[in-house]
Amino acid sequence: MKPTSEHYDAIVVGAGPAGSTAAKRLAQGGLKVLMLEQRTVIGRTVQCAEFVPLAISRHAVLRACDIAQQVQGIKTLINGEPVSTLHAPGYVLNRVLWDEYQAQEAKTAGVTIKGATRAIHIEGTEVTLVSGAQSWKMSAKYILGCDGPRSIISKKLGNEPQEMCAALQYEMMLTKPLEHAEIYFDPAYYGGYAWVFPKGKTANVGVAVHDSYRNRLKPSLADFCRKIVSMGVIHAGAVSAATGGLIPAGGLVKNLANDHLLVAGDAAGCTHPITGAGIMNAVVSGHLAALAVILQVNSNGREQVSKSYTRMLLEEYGTQFTIASDRLMSRNQRWTDNPEEFSALIRRSWIAFPEYYMQ
Repeated sequence: MKPTSEHYDAIVVGAGPAGSTAAKRLAQGGLKVLMLEQRTVIGRTVQCAEFVPLAISRHAVLRACDIAQQVQGIKTLINGEPVSTLHAPGYVLNRVLWDEYQAQEAKTAGVTIKGATRAIHIEGTEVTLVSGAQSWKMSAKYILGCDGPRSIISKKLGNEPQEMCAALQYEMMLTKPLEHAEIYFDPAYYGGYAWVFPKGKTANVGVAVHDSYRNRLKPSLADFCRKIVSMGVIHAGAVSAATGGLIPAGGLVKNLANDHLLVAGDAAGCTHPITGAGIMNAVVSGHLAALAVILQVNSNGREQVSKSYTRMLLEEYGTQFTIASDRLMSRNQRWTDNPEEFSALIRRSWIAFPEYYMQ
């Protein structure tokens, strides 16, 4: 192993939406920043359904090419029957293009980016890195963990493994254009739901289930595809892409920061426990993490990074995530195959229904 050869003000681990946002903001604040990404190509492969609300435009730049389609809202189906149309306009992204652009924006701001590089150990202010057969150490005053749901920085902060859902999706051809994203609840998808998110002529077609049911994920998605083919939603045939991953479902982690470590995005549990939405939350948390660091630097340490970041993130997501976590836990405990009881259960635990907000 090569000795520590470089020192940075901040090392950001992970070049997704949280990492690129944090790195860019830190560099704009005058810090020397290194961003690490374990993938060879930033943004590949996509591990989410790519939906974001219109409000993301207040937090990040979206070019026309980054948007696959604008949707008018979300249709909810329970046991195959449409029961709600929620006006919640948003975009389905070309996520690979958008992630690449966010990283390029960080680079333009002065961030050094190292791809195909993993952080495998944190000790104090030193990070042990691996790329191919090489390993070495770098140091930084601040280390930001934007390294996903299995974050090594989150573990270093003392957090237990997060509650998870496992997701798998295909990109498939639509039979006709869709103006709404579609969410399907069925007793077969324990702890989660299925979806069709349109992208013009194609759609992301997926299923998420509680991680304990991961072995049922592939047959569940195959069954869902057969159902929506019979409903005339998609064409039967070849799948142009298959992606998947883990989705945090337990709300914010207990320890968000200490004096030099911070977590953001999925690593911090910044994914809505009920909907699984996390892209915009990742951007916001990355910005807040960078802001907390800059506040401490500019105040010569009077503003403690752990206190300010924890306060800001709890103000942003604490209450709504606590409510969502409670709804999810209650729903999973009462999961049932009885059609009427299942319908009532979903109405109490899904954001499209008034019952969700009345408890």
